[in-house]
Amino acid sequence: MNAASSARRQYKLSPVPSSPGVELEKRLRRVMAASRIASSRRLCVRYQFFFYIAILMLGLQLFLGYSFYSSINIKDADQFDRSDPGDRPPRKLSFDIRQDSQADSHGKQPEHRPHPDQDKMVSENGGKGPPDKGQMFPNLALPSTYKPKCEILAKEALSAINRATTTMCRQQIADISCLTREGKMYADTLPRLCPLKGNDTGTYFGCFKDNLNDRDLTGTYKELNDNTPQNCMNYCLKAGFRYAGVQYSKECWCGDSYGKHGHSPESLCEGKCSGDASQRCGGYLTSKIYSTGVGEKKRYQAPLVRAGSNEADSTVRIVFVLTLNGRQVRQVVRLLRNIYHPQHYYFLHIDKRQEFMYRELLPLEKLLPNILVTKTRFSTIWGGASLLQAHLHFMRQLLDTAWAWDYYINLSESDYPIKPVKDLTAFLSLYKTYNFLKSHGRDTPRFIQKQGLDQTFYECDNHLWRIGPRKLPGGIRVDGGSDWVCLYREYVQYLVSTEDELVTGLKQLYKYTLLPAESFFHTVLVNSAFCTKAVDNNLHLTNWRRKQGCKCQYKHIVDWCGCSPNDFKISDLDRLMNYEQKPIFFARKFEPIVNQEIINSVDVYLFGNFQQDMTGLTSYWQNEYHHLDKMAKVKDAYPTFYQSFIRLGVAELSRQSVSCTYRPIKTLEANVFYEADHFHGILVLHEVEEVATGNIITMETHMHPKHHYSILQPKTIIGRLQTLEVGTDFDPKELLFRNYGKLIGPYDDVVLRHVWGTGIEFVISVAWIDPINVIAASYDVKVLSSGHTGSHKPQLNRPLRPGIWQVKLMYNLQILAETSFLVTPLTVYDSRPISATEIYRAHSGPQGFYASKDFAEFRDVLNVPKNADLETQAAVNAKKVGKDLENWVDSLVPLFWQVQRSCTIEDLSNTCLVLEQCKKTSWSSRSPDPKSDLSSVGAKFAPVR
Repeated sequence: MNAASSARRQYKLSPVPSSPGVELEKRLRRVMAASRIASSRRLCVRYQFFFYIAILMLGLQLFLGYSFYSSINIKDADQFDRSDPGDRPPRKLSFDIRQDSQADSHGKQPEHRPHPDQDKMVSENGGKGPPDKGQMFPNLALPSTYKPKCEILAKEALSAINRATTTMCRQQIADISCLTREGKMYADTLPRLCPLKGNDTGTYFGCFKDNLNDRDLTGTYKELNDNTPQNCMNYCLKAGFRYAGVQYSKECWCGDSYGKHGHSPESLCEGKCSGDASQRCGGYLTSKIYSTGVGEKKRYQAPLVRAGSNEADSTVRIVFVLTLNGRQVRQVVRLLRNIYHPQHYYFLHIDKRQEFMYRELLPLEKLLPNILVTKTRFSTIWGGASLLQAHLHFMRQLLDTAWAWDYYINLSESDYPIKPVKDLTAFLSLYKTYNFLKSHGRDTPRFIQKQGLDQTFYECDNHLWRIGPRKLPGGIRVDGGSDWVCLYREYVQYLVSTEDELVTGLKQLYKYTLLPAESFFHTVLVNSAFCTKAVDNNLHLTNWRRKQGCKCQYKHIVDWCGCSPNDFKISDLDRLMNYEQKPIFFARKFEPIVNQEIINSVDVYLFGNFQQDMTGLTSYWQNEYHHLDKMAKVKDAYPTFYQSFIRLGVAELSRQSVSCTYRPIKTLEANVFYEADHFHGILVLHEVEEVATGNIITMETHMHPKHHYSILQPKTIIGRLQTLEVGTDFDPKELLFRNYGKLIGPYDDVVLRHVWGTGIEFVISVAWIDPINVIAASYDVKVLSSGHTGSHKPQLNRPLRPGIWQVKLMYNLQILAETSFLVTPLTVYDSRPISATEIYRAHSGPQGFYASKDFAEFRDVLNVPKNADLETQAAVNAKKVGKDLENWVDSLVPLFWQVQRSCTIEDLSNTCLVLEQCKKTSWSSRSPDPKSDLSSVGAKFAPVR
């Protein structure tokens, strides 16, 4: 009932007044007032309606905006997961505006330490910091620092442009996006030159029946919105199938045989094609069948043959192309020892950024003349096009040498032979002229999607950017798999020198492709005249463990989610031995810093028991720092620790003998030392001055870590706990810290590694406590019932306050276990002595809380009361400089490290009796290591020249 009717009803029921004039006036006033009220209410109702409409429209706009923003957020960047076919389908790549490409493995932007003059610094977007959300939308203006030649519409390209760090890279991404959009980047079709191709391409075989429970064409299937017989044939040809069937307007079916259910009348195949209504694309459960022209499929088998067999000889010469990265020089030399023969050749490419490895391996050229360390060096990244360009360059260079090689085999520092090289030589001699590549062995369309072959990528700013989708050329098959290959010289010559349309078109395509070396050689081979010379075997065994290896650990390098194989360990020995009678000659990956026992066991299998008594057989040294490196950046905590180690080592010598008094001068090297696959500390090579004589002496000091892990309630569920330790650079694939010494500074991301035995599943609380008893954060962590290694990475604001940190584990508000770790104050910043301004920023802790809230409520439970003395001392420490700062560092380091011993390069037996020569020790990096010494190889062979 509205206000007006209510007023009318009230007027009619009023009693008859005794004074008509007065009562009439009153009634009129009441009616007029009611009318005004009704009018006002009607107006309110009307505006209320418009108000609700406005709210609804605003809500709809917010929803659409949020949906769009969510669809273009790169935080969960899609992507390639080279996992088993049964795994979940790849997610869609989305969009994010983070400008720094160094995202951590969880997709979050890592915090970078502040530059002391950051307030004065301006960014390329006018000093405004990261772009705001409005910059994400394509209808807004792009950054003014470059000039796109078209309107950039692809959200992937927009994301890449906003995250690229240089103007040149942004411009290149924009240009490629425009060329792709205009159809000028890639050929529409390419010729197929394989003699096995059918001469009946496009032949129509008729209309055939299909069955829902037993499909006629069983290869692969896809719904095409632009379906026509030709488009379906192109799709099936790419997938490598002989026949294509169009069905029910949009459906495209592929297979290598057809007709199992018989013919169907043509009248049942007259449905219009979704891509062209004038063409016919079958009907319901009826297909029009066409030939793709793939022709005959041959898979040549190459069974194992060994040296000394009747079929084999040893005529071929191999060039082993080692593409090397990292710092494991000793393992590279060990690999060379085991594959070396004067009949073959060894071409070494060391990544341009790896100065230490290049310096160490360069002398091998003079030692053995069939070794060449190339001076043209590339900086390659995981998945980048640079690796394919590097291989093509190596091939040109090797073809121009006087080396008469027959086969090109690529290896890395992580490869190792599992059969003698003489067996490989005999095998390739028998199958000479064949090319050995491993195909994906799965559904090709799925491979294309998971590999990202239908996307354009571009490498710049040391990152591989995803720019947007693309259409692969028609007319050819697409193949791919492993990038470890064995290629015959004639095929290599073709790849390098031909100008035919197939190879030039594919080179253009693969310049802008993710992981191009995993597909380029394969696709050229199956479409070229060499298609009859292919063996589906790359001679490699790769240790794939998908659940561990597919952790998206390369997202900071590439806009895709990639996988990596795991290291072999001694538990895999039986598996390796199972390949004894198979034509597999190499396995990967091997890392002696992860497990050297498996490598020693393979050596015993290959070469007998002569190595069992070898000096240093169970020892392994790996360089972490060298003073001559200019490009290799180390975390500031590393040299800070190294300098403290030197001071502590010198002080320990002087305590042992007054004749051993030295003054530290310079850090030269640092090596991690493992014995029997256990970390045994850090070795620091350094220069000191002998105080008595002023002589400069080179000395090495061995530091060993102290452990601080303890179980407080072993009879509880915490009895399952086996290890509790904190470090940085956690490798989720190998479940270890790549910061082997766990040297932590204020700007590092810390991770807790916890190892458990089997038991019941439960949830435990993990509390992080800083040096002044501030509870930085507390998290709940699930412990599974199975034995496992877990990692917990707290999201802490930095810098972390220097000093001794604690991690406590609680269950039902009871502390059950704890460990402590050192965050060292810094004496080094950006590879130079730290300044006073940098000191205060680095050592004062974060501004505000470590996390999003204050966790002081847990003080009583954790028994960490507020301590004013600790806070006062921390404020004093944060201002320490010079010698006071060094003394602070040196007071903390001995709590976590102890001096084991020292040695000298020179003979000081006449001056410092407690020092022995490093070459006479079993632990020094200068002690004998025959397993990684190539000098004995020259005496064994007379190498060719």
